[in-house]
Amino acid sequence: MLTLLFIGILSFTFDIQQVEAAGTITIKADGSIEGTTDIMTVDNVTYTLTANINDSIVVERNNITIDGAGYTLQGTGSEIGIYLLFRNNITIKNMEIKNFWAGIQLSYSSNNIISGNNITNVPGSQYQHGIYLYESSNNIISGNYIHGLYGFGIWGEGSSNNIISGNTIKDTFNGIWLDGGSNNRIYHNNFINHSTDCDCPSSTTLDAGYPLGGNYWDKYNGADLFSGQYQNETGSDGIGDTAYTIDANNTDNYPLMGMFSDFNATSEYRVQTICNSSISDFHFNGTAICFNVTGETDTTGFCRICVPRALMNETYQVFVNGTEVQCNLLPCSNTTHSYLYFTYNHSTQEVIIIPEFPSFIILPLFMAATLLAVIIIRRKYRTNLRVPV
Repeated sequence: MLTLLFIGILSFTFDIQQVEAAGTITIKADGSIEGTTDIMTVDNVTYTLTANINDSIVVERNNITIDGAGYTLQGTGSEIGIYLLFRNNITIKNMEIKNFWAGIQLSYSSNNIISGNNITNVPGSQYQHGIYLYESSNNIISGNYIHGLYGFGIWGEGSSNNIISGNTIKDTFNGIWLDGGSNNRIYHNNFINHSTDCDCPSSTTLDAGYPLGGNYWDKYNGADLFSGQYQNETGSDGIGDTAYTIDANNTDNYPLMGMFSDFNATSEYRVQTICNSSISDFHFNGTAICFNVTGETDTTGFCRICVPRALMNETYQVFVNGTEVQCNLLPCSNTTHSYLYFTYNHSTQEVIIIPEFPSFIILPLFMAATLLAVIIIRRKYRTNLRVPV
């Protein structure tokens, strides 16, 4: 009976509903769904795609998450992929979005998160945009890959106080264009192959200060011989020595010398890199950070990596294909994060970063030292107890 009761409770808690219908998907204010069999809802909080969808999603309620789970949402070139109107506290993540006039549009919508989505074009389709913000403020647009579009990567009108960070915007007509609005922050994005990189009001901030830095711009051709907040200290740091001025209103004071990447080392800690190599197979094995770097053969590669001290808090050693290379701990390192900088010759290389005394070595050493101390104390105690003859 207890088992049956437990199963009943679980069935109630994790209620999964599927609605059979056709046409545009509408997530209604009461949590119900109209339009497809391809979305499931768990506890009216998270809606997860269970198959590809050849239509749009319209959201008519607040405080939910839409998880694409890697499935594809595809249109015919004239619709909006996911549309929010007067919506708040919506998270849209892990979506594959193709062939819409706008991949995701927010109108009069605030405090939403658009993260980890892949928005692209179908070859030969019509003029499109990636993410469109209309009179929408205080949103976070992060970690999205927006590419192959005839329009704007991110387009905003009358939208303020948004954070746009960690996105890669590639092969679009215009990287980012904001008309009106104020106090938007744009940093740690990668802008690659655009007619115009950025056209924003003068109140827009294009960097996060030093040492976090600004954005990677493929048109920037500055050098990196110096480091520090004023770029007047000896040694490279992955940030350009001079600002990148796009026009009279748009200047990145700390342009990045390589593409920015953000990795999950664990569920709790993240590691960021600035690197002129392609990075693959990034992982943390409990002791070491490991990844592969690839670049044009016989050229010089560099990597600046930001490591949380709570993840690895030691004197660091860096090995490239098994050979230790010089690693500089940058002066901008602090009590919470270490900033490391190192170079190598390009091809495909394996990078391993370990503490000088990894935790799996420290613990046995600590236990051995403790045991030795106990033995010495016991011997001394026994010697003091001996009675003279």
